Amino acid sequence: MVDIVPVIMKNRDGLSLYGMMHIPKDSSLRKKTAVILLSPGIKSHIGPHRLYVNMAASYAKEGYVVLRFDFHGLGDSEGDVEGTFVADIYGSIEQGRYVHDVDAAMAYLEKEQGIGRFVLGGLCGGAMTGLIAGSGDSRVVGLIGLGIPVTNASNQVNQSKYMTEGQAASLRTSYFEKIRDVSAWKRFFSFESDYRAIWRILFRKAPPSSTQRTAISAAPDGSIKHPEGNSVNESNVNMLFPQAFHKMVFSSRKLLLIFSEMDRLYWEFDEKFWQPYKQIYRNKLNFIDVRILKNANHIISFPDSQKEMLGWTCDWLRGNYN
Repeated sequence: MVDIVPVIMKNRDGLSLYGMMHIPKDSSLRKKTAVILLSPGIKSHIGPHRLYVNMAASYAKEGYVVLRFDFHGLGDSEGDVEGTFVADIYGSIEQGRYVHDVDAAMAYLEKEQGIGRFVLGGLCGGAMTGLIAGSGDSRVVGLIGLGIPVTNASNQVNQSKYMTEGQAASLRTSYFEKIRDVSAWKRFFSFESDYRAIWRILFRKAPPSSTQRTAISAAPDGSIKHPEGNSVNESNVNMLFPQAFHKMVFSSRKLLLIFSEMDRLYWEFDEKFWQPYKQIYRNKLNFIDVRILKNANHIISFPDSQKEMLGWTCDWLRGNYN
């Protein structure tokens, strides 16, 4: 059995953060590690299609105290959201906008529940917030990242310019499938199509092979060395991602990264991060677990996809954290 209780905590600016805590009733079965679920962008602690409610219920049944809460300015919490464009707000989230609220949540659980070890979890921007927060705090022992973004979100970024080869190949296939579709041709000649994006997709240059890429390596102090002219420097990769990922893995914290098959974010992770960086982690693969949810969308709204994700994450928690 699980108790679900509302909580109020203060962040460093004195703003009240509201959330819900799931507490296993049998204290003898409670784990020594708590799970904190972090809001995905400008969403609430409920999550899309009650995703976070279902995650919290599943993990609490396993014996984990789980906290899901609203960042300041979102949901029920105090404060304002500053920003004109949604993409730019997401961009600021991916730069660590809410990291101090995560600190407040951990401090609250330490004081109220006596727990000092945490697994952070979240979808999209929540996953990135957890990665950044965890990289700078040894109390964080692991991360559950659902659809974690590796690129910069911005209203000013031309996304077609930085499209991955996997996404371009998928779109090329879609275009060729519509070659006999009269409505598609009508739209093409209506001047409503993004012709520059279509040109880039159909006639893009082949990506560099693994032998053509400039090697990325770890410096003696453990930091990442990016040689001048490396393709990573010329992409839209959020450089906080490789830095935070590196700190987590090289301090022996485990990462479970789950991507949805129908989402572009896995292509971005693989092509823009993993392929250029993977040599650094050849001796650290036991700390990195990457999985693909078949036939799943970004918010994991399909029941079968969500059930599989919950099974994976519960097994991972059970196998790594008491």
